[in-house]
Amino acid sequence: MGPGWAAHTTERLAAALSWPRRWQILDALLARRLSAGTLPSPAAVQAWSLLRERGGAVSLRELTRATGLGQRRVQQLLREHIGLPPQTLSRIVRFHRALAVASTGPDSLVDLAGLAGYHDQSHMSRDFRALSGKTPGELLHLMRRRPAGHSGGHIQSFNDFGLPAPPSRPARLAVPVPTDPTKAPSPPRRSCVPPPSSSGGP
Repeated sequence: MGPGWAAHTTERLAAALSWPRRWQILDALLARRLSAGTLPSPAAVQAWSLLRERGGAVSLRELTRATGLGQRRVQQLLREHIGLPPQTLSRIVRFHRALAVASTGPDSLVDLAGLAGYHDQSHMSRDFRALSGKTPGELLHLMRRRPAGHSGGHIQSFNDFGLPAPPSRPARLAVPVPTDPTKAPSPPRRSCVPPPSSSGGP
Protein backbone atom coordinates (compact mmCIF):
# COMPACT_ATOMS: atom_id res chain seq x y z
CA MET A 1 0.00 0.00 0.00
CA GLY A 2 2.99 2.27 0.42
CA PRO A 3 4.23 4.71 3.08
CA GLY A 4 2.07 7.56 1.72
CA TRP A 5 -1.14 5.59 2.16
CA ALA A 6 -0.06 4.44 5.62
CA ALA A 7 0.80 7.99 6.72
CA HIS A 8 -2.52 9.37 5.46
CA THR A 9 -4.43 6.57 7.18
CA THR A 10 -2.55 7.11 10.44
CA GLU A 11 -3.43 10.81 10.43
CA ARG A 12 -7.12 10.12 9.88
CA LEU A 13 -7.21 7.48 12.59
CA ALA A 14 -5.43 9.75 15.06
CA ALA A 15 -7.93 12.53 14.38
CA ALA A 16 -10.93 10.29 15.07
CA LEU A 17 -12.52 10.80 18.48
CA SER A 18 -13.48 7.19 19.27
CA TRP A 19 -12.49 3.63 18.48
CA PRO A 20 -15.77 2.79 16.70
CA ARG A 21 -15.16 5.77 14.38
CA ARG A 22 -11.56 4.63 13.78
CA TRP A 23 -12.76 1.16 12.78
CA GLN A 24 -15.32 2.69 10.41
CA ILE A 25 -12.61 4.78 8.74
CA LEU A 26 -10.28 1.81 8.44
CA ASP A 27 -13.02 -0.44 7.03
CA ALA A 28 -13.92 2.18 4.41
CA LEU A 29 -10.30 2.77 3.38
CA LEU A 30 -9.53 -0.93 3.09
CA ALA A 31 -12.74 -1.63 1.15
CA ARG A 32 -11.90 1.17 -1.29
CA ARG A 33 -8.36 -0.16 -1.66
CA LEU A 34 -9.55 -3.71 -2.26
CA SER A 35 -12.17 -2.67 -4.81
CA ALA A 36 -9.46 -0.98 -6.86
CA GLY A 37 -7.20 -4.04 -6.83
CA THR A 38 -7.10 -7.19 -8.90
CA LEU A 39 -9.42 -10.11 -8.25
CA PRO A 40 -8.02 -12.76 -5.87
CA SER A 41 -7.05 -16.20 -7.07
CA PRO A 42 -10.04 -18.59 -7.15
CA ALA A 43 -7.90 -21.20 -5.40
CA ALA A 44 -7.07 -18.77 -2.58
CA VAL A 45 -10.75 -17.92 -2.21
CA GLN A 46 -11.62 -21.62 -2.13
CA ALA A 47 -8.98 -22.37 0.52
CA TRP A 48 -10.03 -19.42 2.69
CA SER A 49 -13.72 -20.31 2.37
CA LEU A 50 -13.00 -23.87 3.45
CA LEU A 51 -11.04 -22.65 6.47
CA ARG A 52 -13.94 -20.43 7.51
CA GLU A 53 -16.62 -23.03 6.93
CA ARG A 54 -14.77 -25.64 8.97
CA GLY A 55 -13.84 -23.27 11.78
CA GLY A 56 -10.12 -23.65 11.04
CA ALA A 57 -10.20 -27.44 11.38
CA VAL A 58 -8.62 -28.06 7.96
CA SER A 59 -5.21 -29.57 7.30
CA LEU A 60 -2.86 -28.44 4.57
CA ARG A 61 -3.39 -31.76 2.84
CA GLU A 62 -7.14 -31.14 2.73
CA LEU A 63 -6.56 -27.69 1.26
CA THR A 64 -4.35 -29.11 -1.48
CA ARG A 65 -6.94 -31.78 -2.25
CA ALA A 66 -9.76 -29.22 -2.41
CA THR A 67 -7.86 -26.77 -4.63
CA GLY A 68 -5.98 -29.30 -6.75
CA LEU A 69 -2.71 -27.48 -6.08
CA GLY A 70 0.51 -28.50 -4.35
CA GLN A 71 1.26 -27.62 -0.74
CA ARG A 72 3.84 -24.97 -1.62
CA ARG A 73 1.46 -23.28 -4.06
CA VAL A 74 -1.38 -23.19 -1.52
CA GLN A 75 0.92 -21.68 1.09
CA GLN A 76 2.20 -19.14 -1.43
CA LEU A 77 -1.32 -18.07 -2.48
CA LEU A 78 -2.53 -17.60 1.09
CA ARG A 79 0.57 -15.61 1.98
CA GLU A 80 0.06 -13.39 -1.09
CA HIS A 81 -3.64 -12.73 -0.52
CA ILE A 82 -3.96 -12.83 3.28
CA GLY A 83 -0.39 -12.52 4.52
CA LEU A 84 -0.28 -15.68 6.62
CA PRO A 85 0.42 -19.38 6.01
CA PRO A 86 -2.49 -21.85 6.23
CA GLN A 87 -1.36 -23.29 9.58
CA THR A 88 -1.47 -19.85 11.23
CA LEU A 89 -4.80 -19.04 9.60
CA SER A 90 -6.23 -22.29 10.95
CA ARG A 91 -5.16 -21.37 14.49
CA ILE A 92 -6.66 -17.86 14.25
CA VAL A 93 -9.97 -19.02 12.74
CA ARG A 94 -10.27 -21.82 15.31
CA PHE A 95 -9.54 -19.32 18.09
CA HIS A 96 -12.36 -17.04 16.92
CA ARG A 97 -14.57 -20.10 16.58
CA ALA A 98 -13.82 -20.96 20.20
CA LEU A 99 -14.82 -17.44 21.26
CA ALA A 100 -18.08 -17.77 19.33
CA VAL A 101 -18.81 -21.11 20.98
CA ALA A 102 -17.84 -19.69 24.38
CA SER A 103 -20.47 -16.97 23.99
CA THR A 104 -23.16 -19.69 24.04
CA GLY A 105 -22.11 -20.76 27.55
CA PRO A 106 -20.51 -24.23 27.36
CA ASP A 107 -20.68 -26.31 30.53
CA SER A 108 -16.91 -26.73 30.88
CA LEU A 109 -13.57 -25.98 29.25
CA VAL A 110 -13.43 -29.58 28.07
CA ASP A 111 -16.74 -29.10 26.24
CA LEU A 112 -15.49 -25.83 24.77
CA ALA A 113 -12.33 -27.49 23.43
CA GLY A 114 -14.34 -30.25 21.76
CA LEU A 115 -16.96 -27.93 20.24
CA ALA A 116 -14.30 -25.54 18.92
CA GLY A 117 -12.33 -28.29 17.17
CA TYR A 118 -9.30 -28.61 19.43
CA HIS A 119 -7.71 -31.99 20.08
CA ASP A 120 -8.02 -31.52 23.84
CA GLN A 121 -8.07 -28.85 26.53
CA SER A 122 -4.27 -28.50 26.66
CA HIS A 123 -4.22 -27.88 22.90
CA MET A 124 -6.81 -25.11 23.37
CA SER A 125 -4.87 -23.61 26.28
CA ARG A 126 -1.67 -23.40 24.23
CA ASP A 127 -3.42 -21.60 21.38
CA PHE A 128 -5.25 -19.22 23.70
CA ARG A 129 -1.98 -18.25 25.38
CA ALA A 130 -0.18 -17.84 22.05
CA LEU A 131 -2.91 -15.74 20.40
CA SER A 132 -4.28 -13.71 23.32
CA GLY A 133 -1.74 -14.00 26.13
CA LYS A 134 -4.48 -15.37 28.39
CA THR A 135 -5.74 -18.77 29.47
CA PRO A 136 -9.21 -19.92 28.38
CA GLY A 137 -10.51 -19.40 31.92
CA GLU A 138 -9.18 -15.83 32.05
CA LEU A 139 -10.62 -14.93 28.66
CA LEU A 140 -14.02 -16.41 29.48
CA HIS A 141 -14.02 -14.44 32.71
CA LEU A 142 -13.49 -11.23 30.72
CA MET A 143 -16.28 -12.21 28.32
CA ARG A 144 -18.70 -12.76 31.19
CA ARG A 145 -17.81 -9.35 32.64
CA ARG A 146 -18.36 -7.60 29.29
CA PRO A 147 -20.47 -9.56 26.79
CA ALA A 148 -19.60 -9.00 23.12
CA GLY A 149 -23.14 -7.96 22.21
CA HIS A 150 -22.93 -4.93 24.53
CA SER A 151 -19.39 -3.91 23.65
CA GLY A 152 -18.83 -0.35 22.59
CA GLY A 153 -15.95 -1.35 20.32
CA HIS A 154 -15.71 -2.66 16.79
CA ILE A 155 -16.43 -6.31 17.54
CA GLN A 156 -20.14 -6.28 18.27
CA SER A 157 -20.48 -10.01 17.71
CA PHE A 158 -18.14 -12.77 16.69
CA ASN A 159 -20.08 -13.30 13.46
CA ASP A 160 -18.61 -9.99 12.24
CA PHE A 161 -15.63 -12.11 11.17
CA GLY A 162 -17.80 -14.06 8.73
CA LEU A 163 -17.46 -17.26 10.73
CA PRO A 164 -20.31 -19.74 10.81
CA ALA A 165 -22.60 -19.42 13.79
CA PRO A 166 -21.85 -21.79 16.67
CA PRO A 167 -24.02 -24.91 16.81
CA SER A 168 -27.21 -24.23 18.71
CA ARG A 169 -28.30 -26.51 21.47
CA PRO A 170 -31.60 -28.35 21.03
CA ALA A 171 -34.37 -26.77 23.01
CA ARG A 172 -35.56 -28.76 25.98
CA LEU A 173 -39.25 -29.44 26.35
CA ALA A 174 -40.76 -27.87 29.43
CA VAL A 175 -42.37 -30.66 31.40
CA PRO A 176 -44.52 -29.49 34.31
CA VAL A 177 -43.42 -31.06 37.57
CA PRO A 178 -45.65 -30.96 40.64
CA THR A 179 -44.01 -28.92 43.40
CA ASP A 180 -44.03 -29.60 47.09
CA PRO A 181 -44.88 -26.37 48.94
CA THR A 182 -43.02 -27.62 52.03
CA LYS A 183 -39.67 -27.77 50.18
CA ALA A 184 -37.47 -24.84 49.36
CA PRO A 185 -36.71 -24.26 45.66
CA SER A 186 -33.46 -25.73 44.37
CA PRO A 187 -30.61 -23.25 43.84
CA PRO A 188 -29.87 -22.33 40.20
CA ARG A 189 -27.28 -24.40 38.41
CA ARG A 190 -23.89 -22.71 38.16
CA SER A 191 -21.49 -22.89 35.23
CA CYS A 192 -18.74 -25.48 35.46
CA VAL A 193 -16.24 -23.10 33.85
CA PRO A 194 -13.80 -22.16 36.62
CA PRO A 195 -12.83 -18.53 37.27
CA PRO A 196 -9.25 -17.56 36.35
CA SER A 197 -6.75 -18.64 38.96
CA SER A 198 -3.94 -16.47 40.30
CA SER A 199 -1.40 -18.97 38.98
CA GLY A 200 -2.52 -18.37 35.38
CA GLY A 201 -3.61 -21.98 34.76
CA PRO A 202 -6.76 -22.83 32.76
